[in-house]
Amino acid sequence: MNWKIILTLAFFGIAMGTASLFGLTERIEPLLWLFIAFFAAYWIAKRRAPKPFLHGLLSAVAMGVCNSLVQAAFFDMYRANNPTAAKGFSQIPDAIPGRYFILLIGPAIGLTYGLVVGLFAVVASKMLRKR
Repeated sequence: MNWKIILTLAFFGIAMGTASLFGLTERIEPLLWLFIAFFAAYWIAKRRAPKPFLHGLLSAVAMGVCNSLVQAAFFDMYRANNPTAAKGFSQIPDAIPGRYFILLIGPAIGLTYGLVVGLFAVVASKMLRKR
């Protein structure tokens, strides 16, 4: 397991979390995450990680954790600059504060995203090995 690859790719989670604090990702977030998935898969394949799927999965979980940590740490700023998310937080039961909801849901979303990144990494690894 190459932890350097995983931790390097985790910085995308910090970058996306920081961008979301300013509302920069409100409209284009899905496209940015797709671009990151392709780049992460290419990076994993280019570095010849021995288990590309696992590297993709763990990298995406790390991205999700880092993203949610940034958003939870600056929750008031995140909520103020993301009206769509603010509406969604109003629908969450009061028993779970929004800040903790982000901390709970971030790794779960990262795990789901990790399945996609892992599959992309496997495909990219096979494509680069054929060259």
